Amino acid sequence: MRHGTIAAAAGCALAILTTAGCGLPPAPELSPPQHSLHGSSALPTPAPSWTPSPVPSPSAPSSAPSSAPSSAPSESPRASGPAEPVGDAKVTAADGPLLEAVRRDTAPDVKVPGDGSVLVIHREPAGDTGELAWMPDDRNYCLAVVREARASTTCNPLPKSWARIGIRLVTEGAVYPGRTTVYFAVVDGGHAPYAYAGPGPHRPDLGPVREATAAFAPGRTLSLLTYERHVPVVSPGDRDICSADNAVCFPALDVYVPGSP
Repeated sequence: MRHGTIAAAAGCALAILTTAGCGLPPAPELSPPQHSLHGSSALPTPAPSWTPSPVPSPSAPSSAPSSAPSSAPSESPRASGPAEPVGDAKVTAADGPLLEAVRRDTAPDVKVPGDGSVLVIHREPAGDTGELAWMPDDRNYCLAVVREARASTTCNPLPKSWARIGIRLVTEGAVYPGRTTVYFAVVDGGHAPYAYAGPGPHRPDLGPVREATAAFAPGRTLSLLTYERHVPVVSPGDRDICSADNAVCFPALDVYVPGSP
C-alpha cells in the first residue's frame, strides 16, 4: 500500500513537470509596484490661468494629458523703429548748426530725437542749409528743411499703400514761394542709390537727388530722398528718378500723398 502511494505521488510530480496538471491552481498575478501610485502622472494638475503655448515642452511626459505652461509667454512682435541712420546719414560735429536751427524752430509739441536717431539727408558746408529727417517707426516721418539757418519741420504718417513698386511717398516737403520747392520721397532702400534716369536733357530747374538710408530693427531699409525744383526757371515735362538697378522708378514731380491712415 505504501509503495502504491509513493508511486502515485511520483507520477503526479512527473505530470506537474510536463503538463502542469494534477489540479494545482495557477500562480496569482503580481501586484503593481507600490511606488507607481505616487508618480507625478497620478496627481491632478491644476488648470493654468492663461492659455499655454501650443508647443509642448520637450521635458513633459507624453502620457500627460497636457503640458505645463511655459514660465514666460512668447513675446509679441515689436514695432520697428526708431530708424537708425546709415553711413553718411549719421550726424557729425559739422551738423551742429542744422540741429540747433531745427530744435529752435520746431514746434514744442514735436519731439526732436537725439542725434543717434536723426538722419542727415543733405548738408551744405556753410551749415545753414540742409535737410534732416527722423522716423519714430516705419509708419511715420518728420522732415526738417533748413534754409538760411531757419528750419521748417513737418511730421506726417506715411501712406498705408505704396504708390507703385518701391514708392511709398512723394510730396512737397517745403515750399519757398518764388524761389524753390523741396521735394521729399520715401522709397525702397534695397535698391539704392537713386538718381535721375537716362541721358535726358539737363533740367536747370531740378537740383541733384540727395539720399539718406534709414535702417529698422527687422533689417529692412528705406531711402529718404530730397531734391529741389527751382523757380521761375521751370522746364516742361518731367524726369524719372530710378534706383541704380532700374528696378524702382518714379516721376520726380508726380506727388503721391493719399489719405492719412
